Order: sequence, then structure tokens, then C-alpha cells
Amino acid sequence: MGITSLISLIGVGIGILAVLISLFKHKGISFGKAAFSLMLSCVTYYCWMDFLVESGNIFKYPHFFKTGSPVFYLLFISIYWVGQVHLNKKTKLQARDYLLLLIPLLNLIELIPFYTRSTEEKLIYLRELMLDRDQIIYAYEGWIPTFFHYLAQVTSGLIVTVHLLVASIFKKVQVDLGGTRKYNLNWLIYLSAILAIFYLAAVLMLLFDSETTQIHIHASWLFAATILALLVLLFFEPRILYGSNTGFRSASTQRSLLLTDEAEKEYYKQRLDQFFLNEQSYLDATFRQQDLANHLQVPKTKLSTIIGELYDQNFNQLINDKRIQVAIEKMQNNAWENLTIEGIGQEVGFKSRTTFYKAFQEKTGLTPSQFRKRLANS
Repeated sequence: MGITSLISLIGVGIGILAVLISLFKHKGISFGKAAFSLMLSCVTYYCWMDFLVESGNIFKYPHFFKTGSPVFYLLFISIYWVGQVHLNKKTKLQARDYLLLLIPLLNLIELIPFYTRSTEEKLIYLRELMLDRDQIIYAYEGWIPTFFHYLAQVTSGLIVTVHLLVASIFKKVQVDLGGTRKYNLNWLIYLSAILAIFYLAAVLMLLFDSETTQIHIHASWLFAATILALLVLLFFEPRILYGSNTGFRSASTQRSLLLTDEAEKEYYKQRLDQFFLNEQSYLDATFRQQDLANHLQVPKTKLSTIIGELYDQNFNQLINDKRIQVAIEKMQNNAWENLTIEGIGQEVGFKSRTTFYKAFQEKTGLTPSQFRKRLANS
């Protein structure tokens, strides 16, 4: 096993671990987590493909050959989404994103005739290719020559990563000049720089290839070096995987606490919706505003602004409202039919009967007893 195939295999193992951490431990909005996990998955899968070719195991698994091409297209798309999440607070797919997804889809459709070949046909084809590894670059498995696919993939990746690098640096300068350290962008700058160097080198190799240059072998070394750089980055910046300290931080002025655009409002709205959907801690009578601020990783003062702008309520009003929603749901499905009214109030975090009755009546126009009676008669 050569050094490049060994690095690729190590990259596969660490990549799988990184994807799992990102999926289950990453603290962030759903779209941001999905975009980052997709990017890691694309890199990991391409590591796997590089390992199969470099180690010769592609002859054992010939049906994997060329499956990396649509994934390579998907890589630059996922990088673009990651950048949009952290620079523009993107929270969902838009029309242009679906158009971008057509690119790897069309490449996949184009290669279907090759994918449907028999194992023997693919083995014969691969044996001829491996006699001169550069033929992998200049082969013709689909309707479009492979060279043009590689050129389109690395050129698109270069454009996206350079734009991401410049935008990240510009954003960081703006933050620094504004005197508010409210966003950590260093990791995004490092990530985009590593990928931009990779794509630039790949473009130059394709454009200035010569008969004496084994471009595919050099490309494998380039990819291995890029994987090593990414692994080093993840080692020194583990918070990238966990999503901690990569969002908004404390600000020094009241102006910086305001939600300045709809994208930011949508970001926090989704974070809060996820919290109330997936967590139960707010049903504890000891739950405090600082607990929610810690979960969202924002200052307590920022949280007050967020709740006020999104719900036109203060913290206590919002929590009581959410607790009453739970009480109503439990009463409707008879989950707590054996509990007294006071017991239901205690289950959802109210310390006193009076507070529970008042909050319930404000929400429904009925007392809990009247609500339960109406349910029994319906």
C-alpha cells in the first residue's frame, strides 16, 4: 500500500468519524448542520475512491468507478452552502440551490450507461486504463469527455472557495473594525484557503499538462496533501465539528444586540423552535433565562432582544406560553387524566396553582378545570 492510498484510507476513517460528530453533536441550525455534514461526506467519499484506485482495490469493486464524479460536483456546492450559512445566515434551500443540484444529477444521468455495464466489461476497461493512469483524466465514459468534467469541477470549486475566502476575510475585517468580536471567522478562512489552494493547483495541472507529466498521480498526491491539511485543521479547531463558538457572541453596544435582518431572525426562530421541540428542560420549575441563553450560546441581554422581536413577549411570558401548550396537549390526549389540576401545573413547571390558572386562562380563555370539563363533554 502506497503512501497516498494510506493517507486516503486514514482520511476515510477520520472522515466517517467527523460526519458522525457533525450529524449528532454539531450545535447549529438544521440546514447548517446538513450542509457541513454533506461537505464532509463528499470529501470522505472521494477519499474512498482515491484509496480504491491508488491501492488497486478498484479491481475488487469495479462498480465504484466513476461514482465519485457526481460527488466531486456536489463538493463545491456543499462548500458554497457552508459559506452561505456562516456569512449570510442561510437557513434553507432556495430556487438557485435546486438549480445547482441539477449539475451532479445530470452528471449522474450521463454516466448511467457506464454504471449499467457488467462487471467483466468494467474490469476489462479498468485494466486498459491502469496501463496509463493519465487515461483516467482523458477517458470518455459518458457523453462528455472526462477531462471537461474535471475542468468544470475544479474551476467551479476554485471560484467558490476564492469567493468564500475573500468574503470571510472582508467580513472579519468589518467585525474587527466595528470593535465587536461577535463571530469567529478564522476557521472559515483557514478552510476556504486550504480548499482554494487545492482547486487552484488542480486547475493549473489540468491546463498545463504535458506528455511527460503523470497528472493523475500528481493529482492523487495533491488530494492526499489536502486531506492532511484538513485533518490538521480539524485537530486544532475541533469546535468546527461541534459548531461551538462559531455563531454570534456578545457585543459591546446595544445596537449590536438588535436583529438586523430577516435572515438573522429566521436563524434564531429556528433555533428556538428546535429547542422547544426537542428539549424538556423548560418544563422544570428551576429553568431560568440564563439556561436558555447558554443553550443558544448568546448573552442573556441578547436573548431578551431575540424573544422580544420574535414573539413580542418577555422570557417569562414565552416560557409560560410553551408550558401551557404542553399542558393542553397532555390534557387533550388524556396522558395526565389521573393528575389533579395542581399536578398538571407542577408537571409543566408552575410552582403555584394561581400562576398556572392565570397563564392557562390567558392562553385559552378558560380555567384548566373548565377546559378539562369541556374535553370530557365533547
